[in-house]
Amino acid sequence: MRAAAVVVVCAAGAVCTAASAAHPVQGSVAGPVTSVRGSTFSLKTPLSPTGSSKVTVTAKTTITKQVSGTRADLAKGTCVMAAGTKKGRAVAATRITVIGRQCANGFRRGNSPPRRQGGGTRPPQGRRFTPPANFAFAFGTIQKVSGSTLTLKGFQGTTSVVVWSKTEIGKTARVKRSAIAAKECAFVRGTSADKGITVLAADVSLSDPVHGSCNRLAGRP
Repeated sequence: MRAAAVVVVCAAGAVCTAASAAHPVQGSVAGPVTSVRGSTFSLKTPLSPTGSSKVTVTAKTTITKQVSGTRADLAKGTCVMAAGTKKGRAVAATRITVIGRQCANGFRRGNSPPRRQGGGTRPPQGRRFTPPANFAFAFGTIQKVSGSTLTLKGFQGTTSVVVWSKTEIGKTARVKRSAIAAKECAFVRGTSADKGITVLAADVSLSDPVHGSCNRLAGRP
């Protein structure tokens, strides 16, 4: 009976250990890449309890990067985001970002600029931000292209977007693992069993720093 008791105790202990073991959960981390070594890279991020994450990339990881686009990328049926200034009821775009094909359902909740009471927008993490009085934003699928004017259809209805000579156009392109380099800004979605200290990447989105900073990644693609 004593031996049986030991077996029972061991079995109970094993169950307890298994129950307390951390299971991988889905999440994301973002920040500047600090080092790259083989199939892993490290990044500095406030989204990890240690202030950094070690990310593992596999053959199944999708890696993309923001690159420059052209007006040819602004075709009917393309999903885009436009930011700029008000021009009557239209948006005079300073930047247009090509998201892809038809806009996915639910994008408004997950990716549109968060609203606050009284109008305006605010960036994530609670930082207070007051956009210029003439700031304008539009998101949706291009329904029509007429000269330099795009007609977008999105959750906010139909909006006209004017493209001019100084409008910056960006798009997302698939890249190889070799594109991951120190100082690149990375947004990583994947799984982690230790709250983001180590992450197995499902996809990695890269972009160049703006004025030497990756602050725009907080709460992002």
